[in-house]
Amino acid sequence: MDITIHLEDEQVHKLEYIQQQTNQDAATLLNRTLTEAIDAYYQQIQASNLDRLTQLRQSKFIGCFSGDPNLAANSEANFKAIMNEKYDPR
Repeated sequence: MDITIHLEDEQVHKLEYIQQQTNQDAATLLNRTLTEAIDAYYQQIQASNLDRLTQLRQSKFIGCFSGDPNLAANSEANFKAIMNEKYDPR
């Protein structure tokens, strides 16, 4: 596949600077940069296509807390225990 691109002046100057700093030819530099950009964008799109539950399961959020696994079901009993402990006249 042949691809022709047009770079704005700012990108041309940046490319020239990178070439000077790294001693890479333009074709190698553009190929590497484009490959990395495509890979990153591909991964971003794949991640956004995962369903919300899968995203949550893959996040660092799951498993970052500890406590009663039935907190919601036992909320009233837990509240009473906390209040009794806090205001116990003993």
